[in-house]
Order: sequence, then C-alpha cells, then structure tokens
Amino acid sequence: MGTSGGDKEVVERAMKEAAGNLLWPMLTRSNYQEWSALVQCNLEGMYLWDVIESDKVERRRDRLAMAALIRAVPQDMHSLLLAKKTAKEACEAIKTMRLGAQRVKEVNAQKLLEDFESISFKPGESIDDFAIRITKIATDLHGLGEDSVITDARVVKKFLRVVPSRYNQVAVAIEMFSDTKTMSIEELVGHLRVVENRFESSVEQVTDQAGWLLLTEEDWAARNKSRMVSESSSSSGNKGPGQSGKKEKPGTHGDARDSGARLTSMGTPSRKGKCRK
Repeated sequence: MGTSGGDKEVVERAMKEAAGNLLWPMLTRSNYQEWSALVQCNLEGMYLWDVIESDKVERRRDRLAMAALIRAVPQDMHSLLLAKKTAKEACEAIKTMRLGAQRVKEVNAQKLLEDFESISFKPGESIDDFAIRITKIATDLHGLGEDSVITDARVVKKFLRVVPSRYNQVAVAIEMFSDTKTMSIEELVGHLRVVENRFESSVEQVTDQAGWLLLTEEDWAARNKSRMVSESSSSSGNKGPGQSGKKEKPGTHGDARDSGARLTSMGTPSRKGKCRK
C-alpha cells in the first residue's frame, strides 16, 4: 500500500519535530548499553529505526539516520562513520568498537554472569537502589546477546532469594501465591516497596515514642531539681531565733543532761537494748 503525498508530508513534519525535541546521549568508552538503548528509542521516535534493521531503504532516510548517529558520537569518530555506506554499517561498526570481538563479548558476559550470581543487598540499601543495580546487570547481559540466559523470571527469582531477612515472609508469600514466571521486575518492586513503606512507618513511630520518653525523663529531672531547691530554701528559713546553724561540740548535749538521761563516756545519751544491725 503506497503512501500519499499528504501522508508523506505529515511523516516528515513529525520526524523534524521529533529530531528537534530529542536529547541525544554522547557515546563514551563504558556506556554503550545505555547509549544504544537511547539511540534506538530516538530513532524509533523519528520513524528511522527500520533503517538500522534493513538494507533496502531510501537514501534520504538513510542519511537522516546517519546524521543522528554522528550527533551522538565523539567528533573523532565522525570520519569513521561517514566512510560507511549505510547507517546500518555505521551502527555495526560502533557496536564492534565498543563491545569488541566475539571472544571479548564472551569474557564480558561471563564476568556479568558472575556479578549477577553474587549480587546481594548492601547494608541499608533500599529496594529501589537494589532494583537499579540488578536491572543494569540484566540489561548489559541482554546487550551481549544473553537474552535467553537472563530472563525476567530469573531476575525475579534472584531478587526474592537475596532480599533482607525482614522480607523473608513476604518473599515466601509471593512465591506461593503469585506466578513468578510471568511477574515483571517492576511488579515485584512494587510489592516490596509497599512492605518497605510499612517498615519505615513503624520505625518512625518507635522513634517518636523514644523521643517522648526522653523528653519525659528530662521533665522529671527538672521537676526533681526544682523540688530539691524549694525544700532547701524552706528548711533554711524555718530556723528559730536561737538557732545559728552551727554544730554543737561533742559533749555539749544540754538537752540530754537536763533531762537526766545517762550519758556514755563519749558524752552521748545511752540507749536501752542492743543494736540488732
């Protein structure tokens, strides 16, 4: 089915508007996976991704795709890409330069598989942060052609196996009552985030209660201090006119002598009975 002149103008106008509003990432030595995904997204938005997948395209559309690739690579790579006959060849050249030969790809894939198998939660790491780390490893493996090895089901299974101990009951419930073979990573993260938010709320409540208890203890200490000060001032103000506040010398117990009580050799009143303590 052919394309009319009016439809072609609409497509070209959409392509120009999309190209003007898109942000193109810059290729570096270590970001090929993210770069290729963003470039593909942009070319699809410009209706040009079929140029990279097919050999039989219009020359004008091929040049538009080539211009987009050149826009997203360092300047020292421009001459290399312009030497290629098609945008598809240029895209393959970029992939080969960044990922290397097949042997290098296999070595990189093996390293990423080891990282995937040994990945675990870091102390204090949130669900979202761990999801970003494990998803990046899976994406890099997909870029190296390991789509059949690292599936979403395997990532979900690995995620549930390494969750912190406080999520163990939730992980068991998900495995028992949900189909982990069809569950997406985003769905799993959503379930775990609900539990994480509940844990955070509980921690906040405990912190608030601890702060209230600490404040009560401080108020209690201040209240005791105030009471001690008031008792001290009242006791000093209740002394009689004949009381000077000085201690009597030993042996001057006038009250005991006046009352006829028997005194010990030390001058203190003698008491009846023996001390039991």
